[in-house]
Amino acid sequence: MINQLLHLYPNSIFAEEPTSDPNFLWYKNKDADEYIGILKTDLTQQEMKLLETLFPLDSLKNPDSLSPYIENWRDFLLFDGNIPNVPDVNCRFIHFYISNKKEAFQFEEWEEALKGLFPNEISIVPFNNSEGIIIELQTEMQMDEDELISAVEAFESDFFFKVHFHIGRFHSPNSKLKQQFTLEQSLFKLSLAKQPEERISNIEKLIPLFVYENLSLDTRHALFTEVSHIFSDDVEFFETIKRYIENQSNANLTAKQLFMHRNSLQYRIDKFIEKSGIDIKSFHGAFFVYLACLHIENE
Repeated sequence: MINQLLHLYPNSIFAEEPTSDPNFLWYKNKDADEYIGILKTDLTQQEMKLLETLFPLDSLKNPDSLSPYIENWRDFLLFDGNIPNVPDVNCRFIHFYISNKKEAFQFEEWEEALKGLFPNEISIVPFNNSEGIIIELQTEMQMDEDELISAVEAFESDFFFKVHFHIGRFHSPNSKLKQQFTLEQSLFKLSLAKQPEERISNIEKLIPLFVYENLSLDTRHALFTEVSHIFSDDVEFFETIKRYIENQSNANLTAKQLFMHRNSLQYRIDKFIEKSGIDIKSFHGAFFVYLACLHIENE
């Protein structure tokens, strides 16, 4: 059966775990304990329904067991369905990706724990056995990032997996909502690929990386080679400046995190400014040097 699928869909790929690529649908090959990913663009709606019958859609839940409301969201976001009927209030998507799951992992148990975490009612739309979104309506009380960080620690301790979240921005439920979803999925995918140690991401955190990734190789080298030479092989110097920028020029916090005397930190900051001619205490200088740091890490 799997060989026949590969023949019918030559763009398919195999993986031990479903990836976070939103362009693929993942089906589990139980005989080989692996997954086959098929491009959504290679499948018609009728073929999708047939494959879901033959193979559990790496089921967080069998699609037949989804409520009509959740299934409408799934069809809208992943396929060509119409936007669901929703209250006339802004909503946001909190994207999630689960990895390192144990065989005994039960999505339903995690779903209940997740719902109990939020101050208001939420909707959870599963895409496959590893990823999906939480739909949260905008009210006076919202889940904040600190609460979500605490939840990550609790989830990973209780359920023995790794989970990543991307917190989207609130949007009106209009015709542009799917475009916003697609952009957020792209940013989340970028975070998973380039910053896998980050458990929580958002657009503000990812914009520098997004900007850097969209520069050509020649442009990157032309812009950042000089800064790279300043750091040369001094990893500690590099880490100090990068952390200082990430801490929004907060010298006390940076010195504390690096177990460094504040005067020593200030010496390194002044040394970098003198060598580069770039004032990293200013927004524009800090942004430029942070892009240079991303370039150095990417080399």
